[in-house]
Amino acid sequence: MSLRRTLSALGLGLLATASVAACLPWSVEAPGAARFVSQGLQENWGVALAAWGRTEVVLLPLPRIVFQDIRLTGGDAAGPVLASGGNLSLQLGLAALLTGRVEVDSLTLDGAEVVLAQDAGDTRWSGAAERLTHSIAGEVGDRPRRVILARCSVTGLDPRDGTLRTARDVDLTVSWPAWSESLALTGGFRWDDGNARITLTGLRPYALLSGGESPFSAAVTWPTGSLNADGSGSVRDGLKASGTGRLQTRSLHRTLALTGGGLALSPFVEDFSVEGSFEAGSGQVQFPSVTVRSDGNVLEGAGSATFGPRRTAVQATLAAENLNLSPLFAGVLRLTGLDHADDAAWRGQSLDLRPFTGGDLDLRISAGNARIGPVQITDLASSILVRESGIEASVGRANLRGGMIKGRVSFASDEGDAALTRVKAQGSFDRLDLGALLNDLGQSRWMLGATRGSLALEGAGYDVGALTRSVSGRVALESEDGALSGLDLADVIHRGGALAPGALARRNGRTPFEHAAVTLLFADGVGEIVEGRLASRTLGASLNGRVALADRRFQARAELQARASAADGTPPTATLFEIAGPWDAVSVRASAGPLPAGGDARQGAVPESFRRPGADLPLGIRAYAPGNASSAP
Repeated sequence: MSLRRTLSALGLGLLATASVAACLPWSVEAPGAARFVSQGLQENWGVALAAWGRTEVVLLPLPRIVFQDIRLTGGDAAGPVLASGGNLSLQLGLAALLTGRVEVDSLTLDGAEVVLAQDAGDTRWSGAAERLTHSIAGEVGDRPRRVILARCSVTGLDPRDGTLRTARDVDLTVSWPAWSESLALTGGFRWDDGNARITLTGLRPYALLSGGESPFSAAVTWPTGSLNADGSGSVRDGLKASGTGRLQTRSLHRTLALTGGGLALSPFVEDFSVEGSFEAGSGQVQFPSVTVRSDGNVLEGAGSATFGPRRTAVQATLAAENLNLSPLFAGVLRLTGLDHADDAAWRGQSLDLRPFTGGDLDLRISAGNARIGPVQITDLASSILVRESGIEASVGRANLRGGMIKGRVSFASDEGDAALTRVKAQGSFDRLDLGALLNDLGQSRWMLGATRGSLALEGAGYDVGALTRSVSGRVALESEDGALSGLDLADVIHRGGALAPGALARRNGRTPFEHAAVTLLFADGVGEIVEGRLASRTLGASLNGRVALADRRFQARAELQARASAADGTPPTATLFEIAGPWDAVSVRASAGPLPAGGDARQGAVPESFRRPGADLPLGIRAYAPGNASSAP
């Protein structure tokens, strides 16, 4: 081989070797490299760099320098710490580097501890953020094309309560190629042992910072839900955005706990999603068209949400063709303890409203068909109003088994003691087919005919047991031209109080009546039957007794009497029955004999659970008797 060829081959080999070497990372001891880069970062971003570990340099294909065990400070070396520990990898612009300047094309911070503001007056990031904003807007300096955080921890103020918290395993990539107007952001972190991820694409920073609008596409996921939104927004005159979106959560209460926000009645809501168009701005989100899904229900309408400094306010008007209220009803029973068979469990259930009044709510719901378990309701119009002081739910109208029902129940926190809850309920119904309703509930259809009624009750307590012991008010039921099914009271009188033997007799038994009514007056959790009567062509019946809500017991005496006298002209004798026991196991037995002279069924022995202060007074006087009067003047 000639010398010329040998030299050419040797030159190519040296060039190849140099190229390979330039592409490999080289560890060097170059303290001046950190000072050189720090000077450039200070000029462009207002950030100073110090490094105590090894420095790696890669020249090709693009210059890259990696500093180990670094510290970034705001302003200069003596400024507040922005990040410490880990590695800082910088990809530098070649043209700027040849002219002695530092131009960062890509930045990667790996394994560092990032420090955000530590209190309300901490401005350590303000200078860097302002310079980066100006560079993105193209006013001064050059912007980085890519910023990456890998395996970092970030410590800052918790937006929920202002305490210092740390997010772990933070991975974040912000990419804005030179050939694109759009910025993309993807990342994730671990917060309270749960992982969250965020993706933002299509954002045009130039358009935003110049006062225009920018499209965007965002997606956020966390352990109990997700959020997706597409639309456009601007930062002129405050942050504004519009578009379409979908929020879905498997537990609204747990999701709100993550964000630190509050929403009315959130403990009742588990599976929940909102989807539709939105317009956001000035702390408010409008939903001109929205679809809400919860527990298999689909409701459509419009609404809005306002995020105030103290409370979130939600207003919505929704409608559904079919509505299943069974999960909501089950939630009410669960939270009040009434689904427990154990008396101690439901008696001690707290009535504190504060977990349910975390925000304001004005919700109006209508449905063509609604269902609570086996009970079918049509033409439902209802509303729920929640304020910090309490909850009010009302049914403006609803058709139930041929009848119209309406009512209202309110729960209000006591002004002097928020844990004490005052409950008021009132309602009425007309032409209700009580027999059909009993059949829906799986009970015997023992009463036929249209029934009307009303109730007005109130009470107060710290728990359900105390509430039931304080109930006062009135309940009244009345029916005309109906019948008692499965029981022939005329035959009972004829048999001296005994029932006809055999299932066939009971199945075919029937007592038509012209009028039936019962009225209970409640005081101190005990309801007294002040009117109980039934009238038919052949007999009359009366009922007197009491109902104890706290003990779930019933005690009464019924009197049956035929209208016609005996064949020898003897006046008809009253047949008496004693009715007593728990609600789910009431026993009925014939009384030992007729009423005593001046007889009143209420004069018999009364269990202690049925007694209350002033129970020995006539009802009219009792309403005006002072609770602790010692003597008359």
